[in-house]
Amino acid sequence: MRTSAFYITMVLLFLSQSLAQGAIVQVSSNLQSAIDAASPGDTLLVAPGVYGGITVSKSLNLEGQGAVIAAGDRDACVRVLADGVKISGFVVRNGFYGISLDGVENCEVSNNTVIHCVQPGIMLKFSNNNTIKNNNASFNGLGGEGWYGIYLTNSNNNLIQENVASDNGEYGINLFPSCNNNVLVGNVAQRNDYGIYMFTDCEGNVIKSNVLSNNRYAGIDMRLNCHDNSVLNNTIKNNVVAGISLMESGKNTIKGNAITGNGRYGVQVQSGSEGNTIINNTISLSQTGIFLDASGNTIYKNAIVENVVQADDRRENTWNAEYPKGGNLWSDYLGEDLMSGPDQDVAGMDHFGDQPYRINEEAVDKYPIMGKQVKQIEVSEKSLSPTQARVGDNIAVKAKLKSKYGLSQVTVRAFSGGEEAAAGYARMVPSGNVYQGSLSTALMDPGRYNIMLIARDLRGFELKDKLGEVEVTSRGGGFGSN
Repeated sequence: MRTSAFYITMVLLFLSQSLAQGAIVQVSSNLQSAIDAASPGDTLLVAPGVYGGITVSKSLNLEGQGAVIAAGDRDACVRVLADGVKISGFVVRNGFYGISLDGVENCEVSNNTVIHCVQPGIMLKFSNNNTIKNNNASFNGLGGEGWYGIYLTNSNNNLIQENVASDNGEYGINLFPSCNNNVLVGNVAQRNDYGIYMFTDCEGNVIKSNVLSNNRYAGIDMRLNCHDNSVLNNTIKNNVVAGISLMESGKNTIKGNAITGNGRYGVQVQSGSEGNTIINNTISLSQTGIFLDASGNTIYKNAIVENVVQADDRRENTWNAEYPKGGNLWSDYLGEDLMSGPDQDVAGMDHFGDQPYRINEEAVDKYPIMGKQVKQIEVSEKSLSPTQARVGDNIAVKAKLKSKYGLSQVTVRAFSGGEEAAAGYARMVPSGNVYQGSLSTALMDPGRYNIMLIARDLRGFELKDKLGEVEVTSRGGGFGSN
């Protein structure tokens, strides 16, 4: 009796599990009819072939086995209107949009190729707690205004993982509006207008470990009340305008990213973007490494390397943490590390430069990090002759220069006291890596002058180096006369 009871129990358990898992249905024609006939929980294995657009309004598992879903350019390819739907393994193409989740939860869209749709490849609309994983959503929105690879609108707590969203008309991945607490991780978005674009009231999202490169505007762009988001450990390179751009978006964390080779800005923080933290990033090889037109941002422990303009701060921001956390590593910092302490007045090294790194007259990094400093232009030898001259005499100037990126122009200028305008000017002529010129004093008034060498490389980086001082007297006077 005990054995029979056990056997009956196991059979009932097996039957209940089978019913819960649903039936497995082979489909080779009329996919929509098969969907309509299926029961919730069924798995439809869809054979190779081209199928028309479908609507899924019950919890099903659709697995493509070489199947293509295609629709006209004003029709949907796949509409999902039920919770718990899984769609994988299809090529979806040529519809008005590719796969749309509309007001649903706990769905999974994975391992699909969604291409050549008029608007979004994959769209989540008022849909929460879904997973979009390992899809290729590329070459969508190429006509008209240009649209999206993956598009979220009013959708929260979704996982967007390891997708490719490249070569779309405008956006690789777009969140607009009111998309909160989504995780975008491990995606590749290249050759769009924007890699990841977040617009209007998007908070608490995590953008992590994505590759965002060669986009026509920005790798990541966040605008209008996109607050408290985290941008972590992404590779953001070779975007035409900016690596990361913020506008009216504050309290975001930008941490651990490799931001390199972006055209105009590595990081661009525009007006209304206060309270952002920019930490532990490498920001290199852009026209301007960090541009700030907003106040109250904190920037420290970044490696700011070989940008033409390392930083441009037009408001009031903080460029270091309190000692001993320190500031940033600046590749063009030329100071020494002989002292330590909060005021850098205690003997002994602490890996921070003894003198602040000056961004402008107001903005300074009090604790520039030592190491990996690069002299993009280096002056190894320099001379002035004579250092005393009468008005009308010429001063021979000579300098030996080394440049990592080649030199476009080398000049010498004479400045008197605190005056900004040069009183004298000479262009230096190269012979190998030695530059020579003749500075005329004919238009200079008697007095003492600082002679400055100004060298510009082919990327636009400019070095100013003091060659020495020259005293100019009137023609009637003589040196040493009473």
